[in-house]
Amino acid sequence: MKIVIDNSKPLQIKIDKPDAVVELKARKTIAGDIMIFDHPDIDIMVSPSKNKIFALSKDRYGDHIYATQSRLFEWLRRNGVVDPSKTRGGNVFGSLESTMLIPEEKQKENVSPVDIAVYSIAKFLHEEAPSVKGYRDYENNFDKQLVEPSDDETTRLGKVPHEPRQGTNNTYPGSTCCLWSCRLLLRGINESTTFCFM
Repeated sequence: MKIVIDNSKPLQIKIDKPDAVVELKARKTIAGDIMIFDHPDIDIMVSPSKNKIFALSKDRYGDHIYATQSRLFEWLRRNGVVDPSKTRGGNVFGSLESTMLIPEEKQKENVSPVDIAVYSIAKFLHEEAPSVKGYRDYENNFDKQLVEPSDDETTRLGKVPHEPRQGTNNTYPGSTCCLWSCRLLLRGINESTTFCFM
């Protein structure tokens, strides 16, 4: 990048290289739409022909998917990429869509709304990555923490062996009825008295 300063004219910056390069897991469709697959919960599609951005659920539906889509479009709104009055639910179940803003007449030659949208989406994914990684790590370690807790989360007794017969529920049918019959006989209740324990 070369910076040319001339005191008689306003500051001019001549750029030899592209402003920014982003790496994304993306694919271009036959229609020319750009599909971005980097987020684990949603797929993002930028459609230059329709001048729209779509956020589609990958395989699950729920409040967390909508929250992710909402954060994406809030990010794009704050960065001046989408029209906030045009953000709405899409035709596909569990999707959100919004219309990209069109550049002014004097900027149309220098500004590509698709490039700005893809760059802003890449910045959103970069900002979202630590929280997504933390959530995935928590999900992966949840079962391990329940089955094999750390020393500070266990009692001083350690591993307590199981008794062959525990609790108040009797797992041996018929033994309770026989036990009560013997107790009643020992107390002197007549043998002809019939009791039903159910």
